[in-house]
Amino acid sequence: MFNDFKTTVLLCIVIILATVVGFGALGITSLKAKNGTLSHDLLQSQVSVDALLSSNDNQAERINTLERDYRVITELNARHRKQVVDLQAKHESKIAKANLIKDSTDEPTKDWANALLPADAMQLLKQTDCQSGDTDQNGLCVTAP
Repeated sequence: MFNDFKTTVLLCIVIILATVVGFGALGITSLKAKNGTLSHDLLQSQVSVDALLSSNDNQAERINTLERDYRVITELNARHRKQVVDLQAKHESKIAKANLIKDSTDEPTKDWANALLPADAMQLLKQTDCQSGDTDQNGLCVTAP
């Protein structure tokens, strides 16, 4: 009986050790699978980080390009505003000179300046305005029949 007891204990110990080794092997296999998954996730994360860094570099280049374009457009707008102011001043000067002719003390000059243009001359002026890109008050460029 003592022999059977030793054998039984020994068999139980062997079964317990086999169970522990089996669970340990399953745990190791599971940990290896998790390790593989985590390694893959780490590689994916590295790819994502590289993509973000590349995108950030591209974005910095785009910002530099936009800043350069902004400076050019700002300069062009400033030039355009100056040209508009110059043209307005020139126009007002010419209108003032034309009004001086209309108020002339010389009667023939005054009559000539205040006379209406003939219809043919108005038609020619309208065609010239349309060809130069000027339009009437409604934004239309239609020549008189």
